[in-house]
Amino acid sequence: MQRLISRTDIAQYRQISKSCNDDKLNEIILDAQIQDLLPLLGERLYNNIVASIEDYQELLTGGIYVHDSLEYTNYGLKMLLSYFVYARYVMFSSYIDTPFSLVEKLGSDSKPVDASVKKTLYNDNRDSAFMIWNNIKNYLLRTKAEDFNGCNAGTKTRGLRFTKIK
Repeated sequence: MQRLISRTDIAQYRQISKSCNDDKLNEIILDAQIQDLLPLLGERLYNNIVASIEDYQELLTGGIYVHDSLEYTNYGLKMLLSYFVYARYVMFSSYIDTPFSLVEKLGSDSKPVDASVKKTLYNDNRDSAFMIWNNIKNYLLRTKAEDFNGCNAGTKTRGLRFTKIK
């Protein structure tokens, strides 16, 4: 499957190591495209973008557009996907599958980041991604994108929510 962004695209928005494992990063990019981006865009628009990426450059890269005589900025799907990928990268990139089980990479002069810090960074980047998504969703609705159905434009739907009954 075609990746919509690369390490270079991510580096425009988030600080990412130049020496990280490309195979792992590419895996995370595809995960973010399928698990985060596809549900927001809907299957039709997502598949159209993947099939004809050159036809969707304005949506991918963003830019200024006019609606009702007002100028707005579309941040672009590359920015959105960069935040989703970075969230996953922070949370999952240090884990590698080996013949001896799943292990965490450690350098001789390094100390692993605490899991709670990873989770905070993960959640913060996902929160930022959803704010960017609201901007892109407005662009799609204002420009009346044919292959976008606003019904697919979910907000945060992952996880469970518990409330205490008193």
